[in-house]
Amino acid sequence: MKTTGRLLVFVLALSLAVSACTADDGNGNGSGDSGESPEPTPSDIVIEPGDSGVYRYANAGLVATLDLEAGTLEIQNETGRDLPKPGFYVLEALDGSQVDGRVASPSVVPAGETLTFDVVLEGIAPDDIGLVVLLMGSDNYGAFVQQ
Repeated sequence: MKTTGRLLVFVLALSLAVSACTADDGNGNGSGDSGESPEPTPSDIVIEPGDSGVYRYANAGLVATLDLEAGTLEIQNETGRDLPKPGFYVLEALDGSQVDGRVASPSVVPAGETLTFDVVLEGIAPDDIGLVVLLMGSDNYGAFVQQ
C-alpha cells in the first residue's frame, strides 16, 4: 500500500507542476498579462499588394524584367552561355494554384545579348499574384521580386 500511495502523491504533484507551466505568457513570469500588446500571429499580419506590375530576377549574370503592365519580358544574358527559351508562371496568393504565363515567340537568348519578348498573363488579377517564377527552357530559375 505504501508504494501505491507514493505513486498517487507523485502523479498529483506532477499534474500540478504541469498545469502551473501552461500559464506562462512567454516572458517567463507566468502571469499571462505582461501589460504589452501580444506578438502578432500570422493571421494578424496584413500585407498589401504592391502597386507595380514590374517584377525583376537577377542572378549570376542573368537579369530578367517582367512588366505585366506593358506585357513584356526583357532578358539580359551576361552568363557567358546561351540560355534556353524563357517562360514564366505565377502562383495565386490565396490557394497557391499555378497560372501559366505565355511568352509570344520565345527564342534562345544568346550570350551577351538582351532580348525583349511580348507576354500574356490571363486568368488572374494583378492583386491576386502571390509569386512569379522565371523559367528558362524547362528549368525553374526561381522567383521574381516585385519592384
